[in-house]
Amino acid sequence: MNTILEIAANSFRSCIAAQDGGADRIELFENLPEGGCTPSYGMLSLVKERMSIPAYVMIRPRGGDFIYSAEEFEIMRRDIDMCRQLGFPGAVFGILDRQGRIDTARCKELLSLCKGMKVTFHRAFDRAENLHESLRQLIDMGFDRVLTSGGEANVDKGKEMIRALQQEYGKHITIMPGCGVTAANARMIVDYCGVQEIHATAKGKVSSDASYTKPHFTDEWQESSTTEIRAIRRALSESV
Repeated sequence: MNTILEIAANSFRSCIAAQDGGADRIELFENLPEGGCTPSYGMLSLVKERMSIPAYVMIRPRGGDFIYSAEEFEIMRRDIDMCRQLGFPGAVFGILDRQGRIDTARCKELLSLCKGMKVTFHRAFDRAENLHESLRQLIDMGFDRVLTSGGEANVDKGKEMIRALQQEYGKHITIMPGCGVTAANARMIVDYCGVQEIHATAKGKVSSDASYTKPHFTDEWQESSTTEIRAIRRALSESV
């Protein structure tokens, strides 16, 4: 079975790179330095109009932790409603409580708004105190997949946990490794962990083409690279 490659796309050009590079799906967000937030309506509507591969939208009102105020939670509710009205097939979110547990009450409420959509619990999962207990809760609530680095800083460090979670729970929920996935390790992570999906940003530096700049301002940013995505796709297609 071919490995599904999801690309975390932080801009419209990143979406184009994902599609041109052979990705199967996009995780759509903005604000890469903060780990991703919900994109604007303009971004959402253009992606839905122009992209032929499916995009799951990150529902996250700000960077930082995953404990949200009543107002932030209401923003998440409204953003899901907007994404559903626009016809997006999936949403990505995660909420924790102050004790490092899954906030099941709020997650259930958001899940109830995602009728007809696939739902991924993002790497808030890796901040949870007990990954096994947390994953059982996600399964019971009906999440379709979880994005995880195994509770560690990246998939290389967390591959043992990812493998253990896949072996114990992989029949009940899709476990998708992400964070630190490159062409150099993608095939190894998939084979070692026994998973069928993998997530990568495949980012590269982009420089401004402005003819006038000032040296004390930074005119570089990061977006997904078609070249890097193709390299990951090739690596996943290689036999070992």
